[in-house]
Amino acid sequence: MSTHRESIKNKLLGGTYEEYNSLSICRINDFYTIHSGIKYQVHNDTHRYSFSELYDDVEEAMDKFFEIRRKMR
Repeated sequence: MSTHRESIKNKLLGGTYEEYNSLSICRINDFYTIHSGIKYQVHNDTHRYSFSELYDDVEEAMDKFFEIRRKMR
């Protein structure tokens, strides 16, 4: 049985995304053409937690996703 974090990582590697309210994480290459390698985007467009950043490393992106998610609870 996999953890929630592993489940999200598998989704990302499989080409889908994860959302929590207005917070999302995705492999942006699945939605846009980017020639500089695989990138992961963590994005939130709420006023209180406005954030958008690209990451080269899926683990780093997931760390930020869960950090913001904890703050939103």
